[in-house]
Amino acid sequence: MTLSLSSPAAPGTRPEHPSAAPAPRGRAVMIVPTYNEIDNLEPLLEALFSLPIQAGTGWQFDVLVRDDSSPDGTGELAERLAAGRFAGRVIVSHGQKSGLGNAMKRAFDEAVERGYDVIMTMDADFSHAPADVPKLLQAINDGADIAIGSRYVDGGLIPGNWPLGYIIRTRVAGAVARMLGGVDPALKELTTNFRAVRREVLERIPYEGVQAKGYGFMIFLANAFVTGSWKVTEVPISFHTRASGDSKASLSDIVEFFRIAYRLNDDSPFKQLARFITVGLLGTVVNLGMLWFLRRFFPDDSVVVLLSAIAIQASIVWNFTFHTRFTFKKFRRSHGRRIPVRSLLKAFGQYELTTALTQTVIFTCFVVLSNLGVFYLLAQLLGIGAAFVVNYYVSSTYIWVRRAARAA
Repeated sequence: MTLSLSSPAAPGTRPEHPSAAPAPRGRAVMIVPTYNEIDNLEPLLEALFSLPIQAGTGWQFDVLVRDDSSPDGTGELAERLAAGRFAGRVIVSHGQKSGLGNAMKRAFDEAVERGYDVIMTMDADFSHAPADVPKLLQAINDGADIAIGSRYVDGGLIPGNWPLGYIIRTRVAGAVARMLGGVDPALKELTTNFRAVRREVLERIPYEGVQAKGYGFMIFLANAFVTGSWKVTEVPISFHTRASGDSKASLSDIVEFFRIAYRLNDDSPFKQLARFITVGLLGTVVNLGMLWFLRRFFPDDSVVVLLSAIAIQASIVWNFTFHTRFTFKKFRRSHGRRIPVRSLLKAFGQYELTTALTQTVIFTCFVVLSNLGVFYLLAQLLGIGAAFVVNYYVSSTYIWVRRAARAA
């Protein structure tokens, strides 16, 4: 992934060479999923088709309305508009109500089958400003494979009257996607449905296989975009409170969001930390067991400090082995099927050096607490606990880091 921030000219501005119109680019379609949006649909289409999109960006622009049997008549209105005032520019697709994610899948399929070069998406409720649409297409013109309308980059705005609960919900969703799902933190906007994507990108994303009815589908797409080799551009936009109607989010959508996020990446921070703790706990057992075992043979208190140092080293070898094989999977994958011996030795040497601080913490705690009369196993355990946070930080940011991440 190549991620960039785009600040294209405002919609409707003339190109750098005003005497020359933009060269024809191809065909772009805006997918608008609808359910009970009868008050918003016609004004939205009017706003979209009033924009000088083809003159300003070079793209022929159509709209695909995907309506899932809206009981308020949104689908019927879309058919009338497609046959009347917007004939030849509006396509209407119908289906049974089965959630946003499934509606988007079917709409993607249809857009690809119809041969559109760029497939765009936006909500029907005016939370995404039609005036920002040319910005996304301009980002595509500038070389992006994926352009994402973002509230969270410089120049992006959230309405001042947006409810605090909505703000907290989107922030929590972003944190969940990054911690639980492992979505690249370089991408700021994760839950939006305001995007422009080249057809060849969608053709390479296995979106059919994801079981997501609601906004979990959005987070799946965000992760797919940033784990590919495509150029992703975040375009600053102004987000707005919906013009009419009610939000479609439900408790089941929230549960699904967590489920989808958990399944995204096997090396998310949450999963990585869980594995680190598991290996560390077993390493603690090795440490304490080794110390107990050695004390059976060397009961003299004069050598207990040396025995503690040996037990620490045994746990270090244990932890290094299983962190390499189990905890930090990205590190292992970055070396292919087998890590060269030279790389392993180098990593182990780095591990020994960078964990010197944690060894010192454990050893110091053991000596101090033992001299204070604390039972020797408890003294060792307290030292291990004190060093855990430092150990995880050093391990996750220095030793087991993917080569690609370091090169960046």
